[in-house]
Amino acid sequence: MDDPRPFPDERTPAGAFGRSSVLRRALRAIALAAVLTVAGMSSAARADGSPPRITLSAPAVETGGTLAAEIDCRPVNGASREVQLAFAGQRIALFPHPVKGGGTCVGLVAVALNAPAGTGTLDLGWTDSGRSRSRRVDFRIVAGAYGEERLSVDPRHVRPSPADLERIRREQEKLKQVYAAGSPERLWSRGFALPVPGEVNGAFGTRRVFNGELRSQHSGVDFRAAAGDPVQASSSGVVRLAEELFYSGNAVIIDHGAGVFTSYSHLSRIDVAVGRRVEKGEVIGLIGATGRATGPHLHWGVKVNAVTVNPLSFQQLMTALTGG
Repeated sequence: MDDPRPFPDERTPAGAFGRSSVLRRALRAIALAAVLTVAGMSSAARADGSPPRITLSAPAVETGGTLAAEIDCRPVNGASREVQLAFAGQRIALFPHPVKGGGTCVGLVAVALNAPAGTGTLDLGWTDSGRSRSRRVDFRIVAGAYGEERLSVDPRHVRPSPADLERIRREQEKLKQVYAAGSPERLWSRGFALPVPGEVNGAFGTRRVFNGELRSQHSGVDFRAAAGDPVQASSSGVVRLAEELFYSGNAVIIDHGAGVFTSYSHLSRIDVAVGRRVEKGEVIGLIGATGRATGPHLHWGVKVNAVTVNPLSFQQLMTALTGG
């Protein structure tokens, strides 16, 4: 069990809870992003100038959760094909619905672990006959109930030396660059599978106390597994990182496109290289106990729009979205 840092934003800043006013100001200030050109939408296809219809996968989501926003763009005027979606500073990529296709697109909305409970607001924008239009869509954010876990690890991974701190800084900078350079296009076609069949023995969001010191909240889920067991890519994508990191040990990060990344940590062996295209179910490495770990297991993490989310609820959402 562990608390690796394959994602550089794990630690919750002091006072981050309850900053709803800051969040709302940031939400109003961001530019609407992730422009999608809806291919094949004819000017005759329900071109009545109505706003795009948007449907959320759920009316409420826990902190650390993910929503799917399904947008029916067919009512938009045929000459106005740009649809944009934004939330809390996220650049939300829109992609054709993996099942419905046509004029229906989807955006994934990530709610951070430290997001304040209350009302979340999506900003939907589009252009109608040369004029910018917008509407707001609200949903509820519910505070997740996360426990606490006490672990004993090598003191080096609790109080790093100056040399280790410099290494950690370099690794975090590299990780930021990896996540900033993700593919805007969706690289997966089917849903996401669990990377190993083992039992979950480390829940997402758990407060981790290492050697008596509270360090962070768990940024993924841990799977119990034996050393040397194969680890599979949860879905198709491109390998963006495959190397040993201070906290995560031997780690692989896969870019699935449209803002989605998965990470696999503490491997005993890495079997893929950066730039390689991998398919769902392909073996990418073997279970190990490298980095900050108390024994052999897999730490699996998911990022959506640069936000760390609960991998299990994300996997369930994607299964529902794709039908498998």
